[in-house]
Amino acid sequence: MIPISIGRKYVRRDMPVVRIDPDGAPFRELVPARIQLIADSGMEAHSYEDSEVLLTGVEGEIEVGNPGKGSVTVGPGICVMVPRGELFTLANRTDSPAMVLAVFSHSDLVDNLPRPSGRRPRRRTELGAAA
Repeated sequence: MIPISIGRKYVRRDMPVVRIDPDGAPFRELVPARIQLIADSGMEAHSYEDSEVLLTGVEGEIEVGNPGKGSVTVGPGICVMVPRGELFTLANRTDSPAMVLAVFSHSDLVDNLPRPSGRRPRRRTELGAAA
């Protein structure tokens, strides 16, 4: 088991998607990331090629759109699944920042997502306590 913090520090304004798993973590099939959008911002239609993605609301509200097919608003505790290769948009239409937890299936594109600088794996010193 590896504890992971979603965190809130933005990496770059132009790259709101960052991996949150520690570098070298032994995950083979799933890649956790966070997607943060500042107020009144969004991401154009895109896909993650060979990855499926599960988006779960963490804070605020993000509209997940499927061009020509509708949209779903994801807020805390609400999830939406995006099939492999499907185009989707993301929009934060509010006055506050918003964030979703994204869990991607493994792909070369997802493997190259950036990580926050200075991120190190947290050590477990005893059950339930992190160093």
